[in-house]
Amino acid sequence: MHEDVRAGRLRVSRRRALATGGVIGLGALLAACSAEESPDSADPSGSPSAPGPSASPDATADLLAKLDRVGSCQLTSEETQGPYWFDVDSIRSDIRDERPGTELQVALRVYDRQCRPIPDSVVEIWHCDAAGIYSGYEDASRGGSGSGQTDTSDGEYSRGEQESRPTDDGTYLRGAQVADADGLVRFLTIWPGWYTGRTVHIHLKVHIDRTSVLTSQLYFDDTVNDEVYSTEPYTAHPGRDRRNDDDGIYDASGLLTTEPTDTGYLAYTNLGVPV
Repeated sequence: MHEDVRAGRLRVSRRRALATGGVIGLGALLAACSAEESPDSADPSGSPSAPGPSASPDATADLLAKLDRVGSCQLTSEETQGPYWFDVDSIRSDIRDERPGTELQVALRVYDRQCRPIPDSVVEIWHCDAAGIYSGYEDASRGGSGSGQTDTSDGEYSRGEQESRPTDDGTYLRGAQVADADGLVRFLTIWPGWYTGRTVHIHLKVHIDRTSVLTSQLYFDDTVNDEVYSTEPYTAHPGRDRRNDDDGIYDASGLLTTEPTDTGYLAYTNLGVPV
């Protein structure tokens, strides 16, 4: 099954659940993911960096080898959640929603204090688009006012966390994945843009049993940022005012390893969580 169709069928929306009176548990979601997989859904190219749960065994082995070479069996630094998180409550690997930008495949492996992978942990990421705009907060991203209100998350993988109340219905460049037996998740997105006062970054949370066990940020080598930003659509948003070295939040432990692919870039790292 095509990944976009599969993601559409498996997407779990809190708003839809409330509207229909339905409740879908994470266990049911995992069962649905398993049922939807079939031998002919695997990526026929066998690309080592193919995103999503349908990657071939050889592709997964190659990716795990890359993550092994990253090394560093350490806990990932906790970092600020930022003002633009809300519980999007969406399990999907392709989070682009047709936003323009350089293709970016993100692979993350979750492990515990003893460096053991954590299957079924939920990794959530969110970031701005090529113009520095966050879905859910488009007006605030452009310098306008936000809602100034907060809610408490109560979704399929997040409960009891304070979230900013969104001011629009956008959910692009947001989503979550359930870790496989190797603690591995994959996303297909675009290279993030920038906005005033911050270096280029991706936000993330790791959830276990509907509880957040890690909130952090991921970063990119500025040399690669420069290469990407010299191309469209990033050239339409010039004037980046922060690099890694002069960003007050940047932590080198969150630096992703990146390499070019036939269609864009692959970025990957390990996430150590305090459990």
